[in-house]
Amino acid sequence: MGKTPLEIVIVDDESQITDLIQLFIETSGKPAGVRTFNDPRDAKKYIVSHDIDVLITDYKMPFVNGIELMEAAEPKVKKILISGYVSEIAEDKLQKLQATFFEKPVPMRELNRTIFDG
Repeated sequence: MGKTPLEIVIVDDESQITDLIQLFIETSGKPAGVRTFNDPRDAKKYIVSHDIDVLITDYKMPFVNGIELMEAAEPKVKKILISGYVSEIAEDKLQKLQATFFEKPVPMRELNRTIFDG
């Protein structure tokens, strides 16, 4: 009996980013179900109504930012924030949410380790 796949949600208003991360996860050989969203409002609706394991989100997006998405997720969800806007992100918020932060461009090997091992 195989391991249950992780339910992973990726949110970024740039589809190239969500596509790239999704492709990387799907080709990693590890069991995972991946859903991507380019509109954070749709992602928020999904996050609050589905059981997910990992949330990977950009910080700066229209309508809903990454911190707001992480706050909407269950406490047990592994939260990963990615952004090119380091100075705007409050470290205390990230610590409170127990989130991991990666600056863009995302180091894919480290991201993979954080998703599946950390």
